[in-house]
Amino acid sequence: MEWDWLRDFLKGMIKPFAALAVVFMAVGLSYVQKLGLEGEMIYSVFRAFLQLSIIGFVLQFIFTQKNVAWIILAYLFMVTIAGYTAGQRAKHVPRGKYIAGVSILAGTSVTMFLLVILNVFPFTPRYIIPVAGMMVGNAMTVTGVTMKKLRDDIKIQMALRQHWL
Repeated sequence: MEWDWLRDFLKGMIKPFAALAVVFMAVGLSYVQKLGLEGEMIYSVFRAFLQLSIIGFVLQFIFTQKNVAWIILAYLFMVTIAGYTAGQRAKHVPRGKYIAGVSILAGTSVTMFLLVILNVFPFTPRYIIPVAGMMVGNAMTVTGVTMKKLRDDIKIQMALRQHWL
C-alpha cells in the first residue's frame, strides 16, 4: 500500500522511457554517421523533459483546485502568451501585441462564457482548461496569420508612399 505510488509512477513512465529509447537510437545513429548532432539532441530532450514536467506539475495543481480564481488565472495566462506570440508577427503594427491579446481574449471569453452558461460542460478545471487551451491556440493561429497579413499590407503601403513622395 505504501509503495503504490512508486508502482503507479513506474507504470506511467513506460511510454516516456520507450520514447527516450528511440531518441537514444537517433543519437547513436548521429554518432555513428559522424553528424555531430548528439549534444544538441540530448540538450533538446532534456529541455523538453524539463518543460513538460513543469507544465505537468502546474496542470496537476490547477486540476486539483476547487477555486475558480485558479481556472481564470490559467486562462488569462494562456491568453497573455497567445497574444504575445501572435503579436510578434505584427512588428510594424502599432500596439500589435496589445491588439492581438485583446482580440484573443474577446473571442475566446465570449465563446467560453456561452459554453458554460448553456451548460455544455461544467465550470471545472477538467473541462475549462483543455477546451480553453484549444480555443486560445486556434485563436492565436488565426490572429497571428491576420497580423502577418496586416504587417505585409502596411509594408506595401509604406513602400508605395515612399515611391510617390
